[in-house]
Amino acid sequence: MIRNSIYALLILLTFSSCEKILMEEEPENDPISNFETMWKTVDEKYAFFDYKGIDWDAVYANYRPQINNGMSSYRLFGVLADMMNELQDGHVNLTAPFDISRYDFKRNAPENFDFRLIKDYYIGWDYRITGSLINTTMVRDSIPIGYIYYGSFSNTVQSADIDFVIASLWHTKGIILDLRSNGGGNVNNIYRLGSRFADKKRFIYSSILKDGPDHEDFSEPADVYMEQGGPYQFTKPVVLLTNRGCFSATSFFSLAMKAFPHVIQVGDTTGGGLGAPAGYELPNGWGYRFSTSRTFSPDGENFENGIPPDVTVWMNPQHALAGRDDIMETAIEIILAK
Repeated sequence: MIRNSIYALLILLTFSSCEKILMEEEPENDPISNFETMWKTVDEKYAFFDYKGIDWDAVYANYRPQINNGMSSYRLFGVLADMMNELQDGHVNLTAPFDISRYDFKRNAPENFDFRLIKDYYIGWDYRITGSLINTTMVRDSIPIGYIYYGSFSNTVQSADIDFVIASLWHTKGIILDLRSNGGGNVNNIYRLGSRFADKKRFIYSSILKDGPDHEDFSEPADVYMEQGGPYQFTKPVVLLTNRGCFSATSFFSLAMKAFPHVIQVGDTTGGGLGAPAGYELPNGWGYRFSTSRTFSPDGENFENGIPPDVTVWMNPQHALAGRDDIMETAIEIILAK
């Protein structure tokens, strides 16, 4: 059911792009035409104008006078990139042969993560590397606590790997699942990893896809569920660690884990990115992408700007210099108290 929902969204994205290609004439390849093409496509297909309070007509009025057919490609790229960054969306990029624009959603947030500190003071250097998963057992007050670090959803989680890790940490009182600074990746890994922490089948979120030119034209919701997977499901306390560097698939995973009562999210709000991006091409061959769907929690809340933790903790820089990760310490305290 999960895969069908995802594939349905991907198919809709593909056909909507193909329909545009088949039905519209190719625009002229000059700076003005490239600007008009981009502005109109975003106007009709971007998912978060109302949610973010963006006046796209005002954006047009600001940037259109900066465009003329005598401008250089470098100057055109700069203006188009600035216009796209008005969307304040980490899934927005403009790609030319000489540069890729991006919106830095975590620029003003503390890092709240130092893996060298984790190795020096918490897990040591003799940890296991099981496929994409760093994992080991820590001991605090004679109580074993599991630790898993997953650095990127772009790195495949093999079923055999996560099953081995869960089995090897079965004796622990709880697991710290550290996803800090995981920038996202392949959504299939969300379910392969998350299913090993599922106590039963639960509704985790719903998604709608932009399907018309008006800003509020969307498809009917597609509900997504997560259920148990593999031979082992760890349903003792699980503490999920996040920071602002957790984006896209990592935010989806964080939202999904909120459905399970034994999982507690600790740290900072994620970087968001719950809108699935779709890619397009300008007449000059440059590629660009932006979010064309919305995702909601089971109670209908939109967390596009980030999944808030259950317990907010930031690392104190002075504590970090002394070898203390305040986020890790809170996670350990939660598990010991259960």
